[in-house]
Amino acid sequence: MAIHTVNADTLAVSCKWDIPREEKVMYRIGICDDDKALCAGLEEQIYRIAKEMSVKADVEVWYCGESILRDLQNGVRLDLLFLDIELLQQNGISVGRFIREEMEDLQTHIVYISSRQGYAMQLFRIQPLDFLIKPISDGQLREVLARSLKQRQDPGRFFAFQKGGSLRRIPTGDIAYLMSMDKKIRLVTKDGEEEFYGKLKKISEDLPEDFLMIHQSYIVNQRYVSEYTYDSVRMWDGTLLSISKPYRKAVRSKVREYGRAGTDDTL
Repeated sequence: MAIHTVNADTLAVSCKWDIPREEKVMYRIGICDDDKALCAGLEEQIYRIAKEMSVKADVEVWYCGESILRDLQNGVRLDLLFLDIELLQQNGISVGRFIREEMEDLQTHIVYISSRQGYAMQLFRIQPLDFLIKPISDGQLREVLARSLKQRQDPGRFFAFQKGGSLRRIPTGDIAYLMSMDKKIRLVTKDGEEEFYGKLKKISEDLPEDFLMIHQSYIVNQRYVSEYTYDSVRMWDGTLLSISKPYRKAVRSKVREYGRAGTDDTL
């Protein structure tokens, strides 16, 4: 859907909505390993290879599971984490479970690193991006970084969520909107619906920029909006969703930015 027309009573806009954006953002990478020499070497490798790939990287290092857990609880967010399995006390599997289950973070890419194999079944539920045996070569690191970046930047990347005992993955391009109902999330796609437990505010942080929070209970994918008015949006399926007052200014700004069109102040 390339052209959207906003209600004539409020605003008429023709928008080219599928223009790719060339924007270099900081890629947040973490290393957690109790081997300080390995951390220093891996950090140097990451910066060097990221520079070769024209990736703007910021690397943070932790030497124990307790310290990274504390920082994650205090709001530190990562795009990619190289996580040693054989950490003392809070080992890498415990840290991974905390990220996936306690933080409900299914978007951070976890790459487990170890000096030995044999962890496949224990790692299955954590859904790591990869498992690498030390020492890590430049070729392995380059491939992992490229795959992580591709999954992050690809407009067809997936949104993952827990339902029951399984991990579900849906292409973000298929999601039309999400609604919060008490502790449950109703996810509406172009083909159907899903329900799962979660927090809409947390989910909004993990979705691409096509998605817009218009209400504390609604997130919409702008690709599926057929009409905007001052206080509501109409989705492609006819559903009318309210834009709550605290979000209206941000919605106006995002619609203009997303549509790349001149507007007036009546939306």
